[in-house]
Amino acid sequence: MKAFLIILIVLIVLFAFILSLSAEATIIYDKGWKTSVQVLFIKKDIELGKIINFILFPDKAGKQAAEEKKKKKEIKKAQNKAQKADENPTENTQPQAENEEISEQPPTQKKQNFITKLIDEEGIVGILTLVSNLLETVSTAMTTLFRGLHIYSLYVKMIIGGGDAAQIAQDYGRICGIYYPIKGVILNGMKVDQYDDLIEPDFIAEQNEYEFQLIASINVALLLKVGIKAGITFLKNMINNK
Repeated sequence: MKAFLIILIVLIVLFAFILSLSAEATIIYDKGWKTSVQVLFIKKDIELGKIINFILFPDKAGKQAAEEKKKKKEIKKAQNKAQKADENPTENTQPQAENEEISEQPPTQKKQNFITKLIDEEGIVGILTLVSNLLETVSTAMTTLFRGLHIYSLYVKMIIGGGDAAQIAQDYGRICGIYYPIKGVILNGMKVDQYDDLIEPDFIAEQNEYEFQLIASINVALLLKVGIKAGITFLKNMINNK
C-alpha cells in the first residue's frame, strides 16, 4: 500500500510538472522580424516570415514545401544509388520485368469520404450544420486561448510619416481607428504585465517607422484546457443537432 501511494504521489507531481511547463515566445520587429521560442533552457529561433506566408498564402507555401521535399528525395535517392554502385560494382542492374509474370489484383473499392457521405445523407443542411459547429468550436478555442495567454511585455511604436501632410493625417486617423479598439480588447481581456505604445504623426518624416515587441508565454495546462473546451463544444453541438 505504501509503495502504491509513493507511485501515485510521484505520478501526480510529474503530471503537475508537465502541466506547468510553458513556452515563452519573443517576437520583435525592427526593420525585420526576429522570433524565438524558449522551453525551460532550450531556446529556438524560428522564421516568422515563413509561418505568416503559409497562413496568408497556403497554396503557394505548400507548393514550395512540396518542391523542396521532392528535391531532397531526389538527392537522397541519387546518393543511395551511388552508394549501392560503389558497394556492388558487378551487380547486374538490368530490368527483368519482361521475364516475370505480374499478377493482377482485383481493384479495391474506394471508400467514400466524410464530406461526400454527409452530402448524400443530409444534403446541404448537413454541410451548413457542420460548418456552423466548426466555427463555434474554433471560436471557443480562440476565446479560451486569448483569455489564458500571459503577456509579459508588449510594446508598439508607429510613427506615421511620408511627406504629404494630408495623407499623413488621413493614415494616422485610420490607424488610430483600428489600433485603439484592439488595445482595449487586449488590456481588458488578457493578462498583461507591461504595455507601452507610441502612436503619433510626424509631418517632417520621409517615411513610416514601425517597432514591435511581444514577450508572452503559454503553458501545457492552457493548451489542454483549450482542447477540452473545444472538444466539449463540438460534441455538444453534434449531439444537439442529431
